[in-house]
Amino acid sequence: MAKYRNVTPDGAYDLLFKECEARRNVETKLVALFRSHGFSEVVTPSLEFYDVFRDSTMEEETMYKLIDARGRILALRPDNTTPIARVASTKLKGFAPPLRLFYNQNVFRISPSMSGRRDEIAQCGVELIGVGGERADIDAISMAITALSSVAPNFRFEIGHVGFFKTLIDDLPVSVEVKERIRGYIDSKSYASISSLLAPYGCESAACRALTELPHLFGGDEVLERALEIAPNEQSIATIRYLKAIYDTLCDLGWKEHIMIDLGLVQSIDYYTGVVFKGYMHGSGEPVLFGGRYDDLYGKFGSPMPATGFALNVDAIARAGMADNKSDRADVLVFYEKGHGKAAFAHVEALIASGLVCERSVFDTPEESVDYARKKGISRIDIVTESVTTQILEAAK
Repeated sequence: MAKYRNVTPDGAYDLLFKECEARRNVETKLVALFRSHGFSEVVTPSLEFYDVFRDSTMEEETMYKLIDARGRILALRPDNTTPIARVASTKLKGFAPPLRLFYNQNVFRISPSMSGRRDEIAQCGVELIGVGGERADIDAISMAITALSSVAPNFRFEIGHVGFFKTLIDDLPVSVEVKERIRGYIDSKSYASISSLLAPYGCESAACRALTELPHLFGGDEVLERALEIAPNEQSIATIRYLKAIYDTLCDLGWKEHIMIDLGLVQSIDYYTGVVFKGYMHGSGEPVLFGGRYDDLYGKFGSPMPATGFALNVDAIARAGMADNKSDRADVLVFYEKGHGKAAFAHVEALIASGLVCERSVFDTPEESVDYARKKGISRIDIVTESVTTQILEAAK
């Protein structure tokens, strides 16, 4: 019995009609933008050896794994940055930095049961490889903001720096497991949980007090001012000053009304090493852009070098920006009497050239064509005989 013949696996979805068009429109805009800024496209295999991701921050339970014909473990690509690091470290050695790469391909991740999230996600993103420092971070972040604004006019952008959290947590005498719990509470802004977890340590140190306040450090310039006041050492002060320089530059570029500072943005601290950021858009309840600096990844492939980048969730952007989920509706239905096919085909091409969406009727009579047009919401029928007669269906409007 074919029990699952008519359903898709958990986390998998069919895209229909306007969904396909919306995704393609987003991809087209982003690809054109990246190319216009000097980024070159790379495509990596959907299947990689599991070893490529073994030391990454991707949890093993979130990866789709397979066994090849020789018994080796493979993984469906769970992220795009790691395979591109493999490519740059093996096939693009000796390049003159920076290396500007972009991708437009899917990733596969197992989402928590009943979460409603998609396991196959279309992503577009860029990697700026081989350079570090303030100018490189500004280049990548401004590219991310420009990309998001091109597909989501109503957006919000958040930036932070994982270095501030790292300098605070390193001063706390707790286990790695407790540090990870603290990180999780701060990232999810669980104020009560972080206070309860830190309470046994008395918060006598400046670092502990700063950690308690970290989830609240969200806003504008005042956040950076407060962070400087509670920073417990020179390293944390330097981190905030670095972030302020980037924030000020982005504001000068005209993005201030869209940008928020979030020093509680501390996701995946074992992966990111510096500035991190997220992007949101109206209509989506999840981030549609995420990225940051990850200077330690390339060393795992034998080519230590700095890098930064970001990815946009094309599917989430397309869903949020889509007005409806109905099938594409033609502007005109063309019916032709027998013997007038050539004229009808030429008429259809002329209508399409004028910018209209046009269908050729596959029915044998005008009456059947009218009935079909009403059902599909097509308001105009052109009937081709010796001449062209246009009929407007008032009820279809």
